[in-house]
Amino acid sequence: MHALQRWALRNWPRHRQKVAYLVVGAWNTLFTYACFAVLYYFLHERLASWAILTIVWAVASVNGYLTFRYFVFTPVRHPIVEYVRYQAVYLPILGVNLVALPLALSFTSLSAYAIQALFAVFAIVASYLGNKYFAFRKPAGH
Repeated sequence: MHALQRWALRNWPRHRQKVAYLVVGAWNTLFTYACFAVLYYFLHERLASWAILTIVWAVASVNGYLTFRYFVFTPVRHPIVEYVRYQAVYLPILGVNLVALPLALSFTSLSAYAIQALFAVFAIVASYLGNKYFAFRKPAGH
């Protein structure tokens, strides 16, 4: 067995959650961005950006919750409790996006697609911290 394989097998339990978060987070980011891009492309002339963002959030947040709950974090609470905690992380991110996108569209020459790609960086960091330390945090003594 090669040294790299031995190191990976020895350290996998300690880093499994981080690797899973990166993989699932990448999927969720791509899924959310694709939902936004498709809906914005077809609806931006008929719906305000806040409406499109709200629809995207409704779809993407369910996908995100399910993938994080079952592939990254070990469920320790009732699913409804964790879902409410998960939304407590994502609703403020949605709120910032509801303000940032229209402002950026008004005051920059960037496209909505570029703005959302840049916003994703903020959303990824904020959601990681919120998920790890709040939404899916294990209760004390667990």
